[in-house]
Amino acid sequence: MTEVRNTPIFENVVPRISRAAGKLAIAATAVFLCSIGVFPFYWMFVTSIRPSTEIFEFPPRVLPSADSVFSPYLTLFEETDLAQWLLNSTGVSAATAFFACLFGAMAAYALSRFRFSGRETSQVVLLMTQMFPAILLALPMFVFFSRLGLLNSLFGLSLAYLAFLIPVAAVLLKAFFDAIPVELEEASLIDGASRIGTLFRITLPLSLPGLASTFLFCFIISWDEFLFARMFIRQPDNWTVSLGLASFSGEFVTPWDQVMAAATIITLPVAVIFLALQRYLVRGLTSGGVKG
Repeated sequence: MTEVRNTPIFENVVPRISRAAGKLAIAATAVFLCSIGVFPFYWMFVTSIRPSTEIFEFPPRVLPSADSVFSPYLTLFEETDLAQWLLNSTGVSAATAFFACLFGAMAAYALSRFRFSGRETSQVVLLMTQMFPAILLALPMFVFFSRLGLLNSLFGLSLAYLAFLIPVAAVLLKAFFDAIPVELEEASLIDGASRIGTLFRITLPLSLPGLASTFLFCFIISWDEFLFARMFIRQPDNWTVSLGLASFSGEFVTPWDQVMAAATIITLPVAVIFLALQRYLVRGLTSGGVKG
């Protein structure tokens, strides 16, 4: 009998098939998970352009129909103050995120570079501030802000947000500062730079991914916040997008096509900022976790 021997070609077939099947399974899983995350946004947009008669039909249509209309988008800007709400939220969120990163970076730098009595306790206190629900401090802050005359003020609303976001920014940025070699700052100090100059010329540029991540996090929190905006802002001219979106809910009827159209428009600024900072976010997810 002739002995049948495995040739190198057949020996490599099974491992290649296994690797291809594994890659295919990973790709299919990734597509499935991405679909779960993207589908709500797709359904929000599709619902916004459906005629009112098709919104509650069953079974629902996954694809847009030929009768899709864009009139809810025109109605929003003609009959509501959506443009003003977007402007208010953009100003409040951008200012809050900027100053939260600025003051949080100073606090994080002190915790990362200096050794002083109560340093560990300060870190614990910063973390403990996030353990309390916002509603617990809502009434004291309302009384405090009312005595300062900061109610119905976008500036006062930004201050309220900063009270919660500065500790978060400090905790997040400390991890990035810890990953930057101290020798770089020491060389800058030897060359005659001040401590503040070293912070702004050496440390902050090197921690740009962390700053981008922290800025985006603070911006999203400020953009979506509703409780303090509802308590502090009364005049519709000073409403943020969260208050404006809540105002569409009527006593007898809710225009869901306009609600979905407004939600789609409100989502766009955050999506644009995320895409602009995406390259920094990818670096920031890993650079802060490795020291040295």
